[in-house]
Amino acid sequence: MTVSSLLRSLLVLRLIAVFKFVKALLVAGTGLGILSMHDPAFVAALRRIADSMPYQFEQNLIRAALAVISGLSAGRIQLVAAATFLYAGLFIVEGVGLWRGRHWAEWLTVVATGSLIPIEIYEFALHRRPGTILVIAINVAILGYLVWRIRGPQGRGRISSQF
Repeated sequence: MTVSSLLRSLLVLRLIAVFKFVKALLVAGTGLGILSMHDPAFVAALRRIADSMPYQFEQNLIRAALAVISGLSAGRIQLVAAATFLYAGLFIVEGVGLWRGRHWAEWLTVVATGSLIPIEIYEFALHRRPGTILVIAINVAILGYLVWRIRGPQGRGRISSQF
């Protein structure tokens, strides 16, 4: 492998890592929002946002989500928030490992990303949103690239040297 191809490969891994870091921030923000669901002012602000949405479908979707989440007990809300923080933690571990070019992070990302694509496709089938199809496309591209790296000659024999 040439130096330029190694640098290009590391650049791609770092771009994937940045994508994982952004997803971690979004998921952690969601967790913080979920923890705020017992604050009446926060829930009222979310209801005002829902009322300002241009489409009735969006308004109903946000109201339904608020009804479900605000109807949960404090313990359940904390459990859901903890799950979102663990999920954000997975993205951070993937991102740090990929940023550092670790082979184990490639495997972890393949397993984690590959296992969630069917759920993302199911979500898209239920709610056809342009953002969802974009995330699916990016995740499939990431998955394909990492599988290609793992299966290629540069991927064989690296797992033991980078733990």
